[in-house]
Amino acid sequence: MDRRPDDLERVTGGEPDGPPVAALVHRLALAPPDLFEPAVGTSALVADVAAGLDGAVLDRASLRALDADLQGTADGVASRRALVGLLCWLVADPALTTAPGVQAATAAAGGRTAWFLRLVEGVQRVLAGQRADRDWVRDETAREELARAVCRLGGVLPAGESAATADDRWLTVSSAYQGKVTAALAVERARAEELARVLAEQRAKEAAAQYANY
Repeated sequence: MDRRPDDLERVTGGEPDGPPVAALVHRLALAPPDLFEPAVGTSALVADVAAGLDGAVLDRASLRALDADLQGTADGVASRRALVGLLCWLVADPALTTAPGVQAATAAAGGRTAWFLRLVEGVQRVLAGQRADRDWVRDETAREELARAVCRLGGVLPAGESAATADDRWLTVSSAYQGKVTAALAVERARAEELARVLAEQRAKEAAAQYANY
């Protein structure tokens, strides 16, 4: 299988000197369980974080779009709410937003709020439904996947990593990519089994023909 970034991605680099992945993973492990409660107003949480980043007040259209994605009981809403809540938890930590790479990326995006809202949309699009909601906190690989997704979507390379290293490490934790690998292996296994069956049938026919000639 072609080892290239999956659909998150097609990212060929990013601003260097982003946050350390280990710090983001540790931060996720400390996420408050309240973030998973249905009563949490995730849209309001996004608005609060945006205001804390650079004093921005989200306009009515942005708030309506958030509500459309994050409210209700439709399939996938709980997953999106959990991911956005965890993203808010990460972004609220100054250790993320003060990383030199993040400062450069936010400037290129038109400010911290614009950068943050891009992440809000991105984590839903890329990761929603890939894992059980609480696994993003409980499972170490899942925490690393979310941490690396935030870096990739945010246009930064994790601290101390080249673009090639970041790509390789992303592929080892990406649920979507690993799912593609598993599916490809299953197809290859099925083809091998079919070939073995055909060859066995052919050998049986040849043996029967030889026996008939005696």
